[in-house]
Amino acid sequence: MIDDLFIPFYSATYSRKYLTDQYEANKVSQAKTKSYQVCSSFMYHLQHGQLYFNQGTHSPIEIKPVLLFYGAVQLLKACILTRDPNYPENSQVLAHGVTTRKRKKATYRFLEDEVKIQKNGLFSHFLDKMFHMKHLEGEKYQMVTLLQHIADMHPLFKRLTKNSLSYKAKLQNNTVLMSQEILDGYHMTVNRFEQFLETNTTAKDSKNVKVQEEKNNIKILFSKLPPRWTSQPWLYDITGDMYLLKNREQVHSYQLPELASHFLLLYNLSMICRYEAEWWGDLIHTFDGTDFPYISHYLRIVEQKIPLIIASYLESSGE
Repeated sequence: MIDDLFIPFYSATYSRKYLTDQYEANKVSQAKTKSYQVCSSFMYHLQHGQLYFNQGTHSPIEIKPVLLFYGAVQLLKACILTRDPNYPENSQVLAHGVTTRKRKKATYRFLEDEVKIQKNGLFSHFLDKMFHMKHLEGEKYQMVTLLQHIADMHPLFKRLTKNSLSYKAKLQNNTVLMSQEILDGYHMTVNRFEQFLETNTTAKDSKNVKVQEEKNNIKILFSKLPPRWTSQPWLYDITGDMYLLKNREQVHSYQLPELASHFLLLYNLSMICRYEAEWWGDLIHTFDGTDFPYISHYLRIVEQKIPLIIASYLESSGE
């Protein structure tokens, strides 16, 4: 499936026109000239990203995080080039832009680990160029929090912890149906819930929301559904179903798009895979603790999901 996602872009004629349209829409000077200059780099980043993901899909778990992380990096660089034809302008944006704890203690648990955002680097740069997000320097994110913001992980959390993390929505065209249970869970009226969605929706085109109460459910009408690549507070699973977290404070306090969550998770896993060989080997071969099911399931999900989100981003940008 990954092989089919980027096929249109493996035509220099198509990609040059696509990039020209992107630059003109974003008021980049000399759009046509820059599209010619950037085109090959754009296509190679997509191709290399696809190769990493294809290899990662068929690789053993011992090295899978490294391949998937660098595949994600290549695809993100292609996306940046649709907005910033001068990338990379300096060496600062070439760093990953994230730090991890340097030494793992004997009691280390992956879900309790955290990463810290640096001022400069790829992470901050793609958030700025793709999502217009700035000023995350110093922010820390725990692995369990990142995993909980990926809808595909929720069934496993429920199985292992006996707690349901989210309310599932039923999608009908531009209308979302949900159980009235969410109003009780959030302690909100219909009007307050409508305001909550408008305030916490990151996609500008999706902020116009109307919520109507019906006999057995509530109906949420969007002027435009939140796109898969920037959907907060909505979470999409790999099949396209939508969810809202049950913990409304977690919804309100977390604004990272899903791609950013994946970047941070894969960065940390790739670092552990490379530099914490003893812990990583024990995790894989002894099944100690509760980390392995989460990591193993996450890696299977992300092999397919990141390319889908990237393809969704490129497609929506081309509309």
